[in-house]
Amino acid sequence: MATPRTILHVDLDAFFASCELRRRPELRGLPLVVGGGQESHPGQRRNPGRGVVAAASYRARPSGIRSAMPLAEALRRCPELVVLPVDIELYAAASREVFRVFHQYTPLVEPGSLDEAYLDVSGSGLVHGEGATIARAIQERLKAELELPASVGVATSKTVAKIASDLRKPLGLVVVEPGSEEQFLAPLPVERLPGAGPKTTAKLRLLGVSSLGQLAAAPAHLILEVVGPGGGTLQARARGEDPAPVQPPGLPKSISREETFARDVADRAELDDMIRLLSAAVGGRLRAGGLTAATVFIKLRFADFETLSRRTTLAAPTCADLDIARSAALLLRAAWQPGRRARLLGVGVEGLQPVGPQLGLFDEVDRRSERVDSALDDLRRRFGGSAISRGTGALSAPRDWNRDHLDEVSGS
Repeated sequence: MATPRTILHVDLDAFFASCELRRRPELRGLPLVVGGGQESHPGQRRNPGRGVVAAASYRARPSGIRSAMPLAEALRRCPELVVLPVDIELYAAASREVFRVFHQYTPLVEPGSLDEAYLDVSGSGLVHGEGATIARAIQERLKAELELPASVGVATSKTVAKIASDLRKPLGLVVVEPGSEEQFLAPLPVERLPGAGPKTTAKLRLLGVSSLGQLAAAPAHLILEVVGPGGGTLQARARGEDPAPVQPPGLPKSISREETFARDVADRAELDDMIRLLSAAVGGRLRAGGLTAATVFIKLRFADFETLSRRTTLAAPTCADLDIARSAALLLRAAWQPGRRARLLGVGVEGLQPVGPQLGLFDEVDRRSERVDSALDDLRRRFGGSAISRGTGALSAPRDWNRDHLDEVSGS
């Protein structure tokens, strides 16, 4: 019989807010959120606009403040709220410190975002002890060395470990012993199951299935009929059965950037400018990873929240900003509906592959744009991200929170 795996899910508690409190200890004890674009303190004039809460400290949560809540609503609920702007470079630096700790216990680290990861410590017992011992050591080190609180779940699968880490926040440590997974999960609401979104859980509740135990015991044919082909996997995970391995990052499936406008935009010229900026951000990320892309896609969200996506396959894989921008502009032209206003615009690429061998003579003319882009990348690395660029304007965030930085921390 195979030895059960030991999987940890480590989830930093209110990570962005914790990073800010580490930098600004004088704010400890105050209700605090990270979000928006300008710093705000009690008594100052506030203009939250369309900003949303990126993270809320545990002092802010008794007022009902949660991530993704509009800042205007958060300020209404808690007028004394301290609002700090997002500083993703600070959080990425802290995340690299965190992942360095993880890698001291196992090479099998799968990041979920800047502030969470799965660790397979099945082979670490002889050096570092059993799973609970490793979890406690990591938790204590993050708090003592980095001043960052974390909650940890320990189980035989990624699904159960993730659920466990979320049960006793902050600074929780929940260990699910091998063989007790189904019993542990049974009383929990179906909303606790990762991957069971609002539409799925609403369908299950209409069937009278409100707990994971009820989901596990329900007739399989009924779940398949209501949920669809993924119903079998959903039931297995509700029993704690999840063979998915912890996978250190490999080649990404896609790269994208999107921008939510401060005001709705009806001017096509302004949208075309944003296409160029977003395409440059995507192209830069491709070149930094030594990748080319075969497909370009756009995402367009109108003011009424209707969202469209369009994609096209390129004649040849590329990492050139202009190639991406030209294709994205054509997609926007086809998707645009005159008279409507845009709330959000995104550009992305798929079909990624490593840059191949040295190109031949007849390819050189077509690759001139890529060489120019690479030279501009080098200048930006040397003199700063805004040193030089094609086109006009700038994105509200210079880098992509959970793409650009996640690649850096995962390789610690």
